[in-house]
Amino acid sequence: MGTSHENLERVITVKAETASLAVIRRFVEEVATEAALHVERVFDLKVAVSEASANAVEHASCNMALLEVRARLRPRRLTFIVTSTGRFRPPSPQREISNNRGLGMPLMVALMDEVSFARAPGGCTTVSLSVLLDQNATVPA
Repeated sequence: MGTSHENLERVITVKAETASLAVIRRFVEEVATEAALHVERVFDLKVAVSEASANAVEHASCNMALLEVRARLRPRRLTFIVTSTGRFRPPSPQREISNNRGLGMPLMVALMDEVSFARAPGGCTTVSLSVLLDQNATVPA
């Protein structure tokens, strides 16, 4: 992808299973490193995309479900889009975070410059996680 930040796209598709998370993290690290992100932002992306992917694996609708991770490099941002066939369920405001559960969404929001969630009528869930390239040396507040 290089450091020129041209418009490029890469995608991987894996089985929606826990064993695929390591493949996804390697993909994120490779793309983010090629985009010349600071090592701390590479780590942030790996954590956030891994969380989104782990949620997708947990909520996969069947054993044959697939998980797609798409990387989009644009002149001012790098975005990873995680798409699965599982149904997204937002956490209940009354539910307390316990046993290290329910931390994924707040973690994604804290680490990324932009996070969005969408559900298609057919049940697919998409999580979009972006970092702004002109801010890659610092972690957003």
